[in-house]
Amino acid sequence: MSLFNKTNFDSAPRERVAKKAISSWYRWELLVLLFFAYFFHQADRAIYGVVAASIKDTFDMSDQALGMTRTVMFTLMALIVPFAGFVGDRCNKRRLLISCLFCWSFATILTGCVTSVWGLILFNSVGVVVAEAFYGPASTSLIASYHKETRSVALSVHQTAVYLSVIFCGLIAGWISEHFIWRAAFWTFGGASIVVGFLLILRLKDPSKVLFNDGPQIDVADPCEKGSVWDFLKTYFTTPSAILLTVGFTAIVFVNNAFLNVVPLFLQRKFDLSETAAGWNGMFWHHIAAFICIYLGGFLSDRVSKTNPTFRPKLQFCAMLIGAPTVCAIGMVKTATIVYSLFFLMGVCRGFYECNTHASVFETIPVKYRSSTVGVMILFAFLIGAWSTQMVGALFDNYGVELGYRYSFLILGGTWVLGAICVGIAAFGTFARDRARRLVKEAGSEYA
Repeated sequence: MSLFNKTNFDSAPRERVAKKAISSWYRWELLVLLFFAYFFHQADRAIYGVVAASIKDTFDMSDQALGMTRTVMFTLMALIVPFAGFVGDRCNKRRLLISCLFCWSFATILTGCVTSVWGLILFNSVGVVVAEAFYGPASTSLIASYHKETRSVALSVHQTAVYLSVIFCGLIAGWISEHFIWRAAFWTFGGASIVVGFLLILRLKDPSKVLFNDGPQIDVADPCEKGSVWDFLKTYFTTPSAILLTVGFTAIVFVNNAFLNVVPLFLQRKFDLSETAAGWNGMFWHHIAAFICIYLGGFLSDRVSKTNPTFRPKLQFCAMLIGAPTVCAIGMVKTATIVYSLFFLMGVCRGFYECNTHASVFETIPVKYRSSTVGVMILFAFLIGAWSTQMVGALFDNYGVELGYRYSFLILGGTWVLGAICVGIAAFGTFARDRARRLVKEAGSEYA
């Protein structure tokens, strides 16, 4: 039974808050604001991989130790995010997003001031990730609330901030590290994040206090209808599609974490590139392809899913199945041009998958549990994905450049195969039934 039931609310007075009418165009302004917030959310994390060689030299670290700091980061993220998801479903999302943005910005700046590996772990692996953990569930839920008919497109636009951030971070952070010091890269991006924080203070609106004066209304759960943690867990773990899609998301994150933190150093070692060239080529080709295809996939999904609701997970299944051999091949080729082509093709598959990462699972889970669902998805994805960078480092330490990276990309490609199988079971088996059950349940709640 829900912690809060109908009787509780009938016997207690509800606080009525007058809502201010705003233009439906604000949903796009909100998306732009959160796009920039997410841009620096990812850039502040991606700097580490771009300047990894300089950090390694400064602190005399092994490749496995270099990857270990990422393991700490993503494991901590995994443990915190479920709590962050529950908080996101119950707290003021505006205040939560602004607070965590300022916290991770200052942690990024302090990362540039550390004098030991422990300081690096404290501020970059712990400080940054604790603050960033609260952003994902709350922001995704907020965008989904403001965008009902354009949900895939909106979430896709938000996701493209990841691609652009690592592209420009790869270029700018690499250039700063090469021409100045690696610490300055953290200071630059951390300072820019603070500027975005002030923009959010000025323009970000609380959805519970506004309504659109035209067009579809804001799709937000009744603030008096917050289920208990137990109700959420029961809903999530009795929804097969949610679990299967979480496994697919975990496979994507496992590979993405390794790619982001390993590829620049991989290019430097295999093709003798500078930090700037490795950062740019390692990030640009993959993420520009994902950038293009996530928009194509988002527009296509919003249109086709109106008449074919299972299209979203089916598109994800095809993307992972095609992308798996591409990932495997990266560690085997001998020329940089072919590697860049594989990066691009991998990005195409990633874009078509990630346009529906959350839109698919939101079709099977009630509105009031969106933040919590994202939190649990990230828990499993990051708890397992945390080890991918350290795995690559360990394989390199033991087998050298050629065999180490070849084995690494074979394992990463195999991970996508496993994810594709699970997403396929959902797409062709459980998704339609779980979606129908969710619609019936929410309709019954609405008229109860």
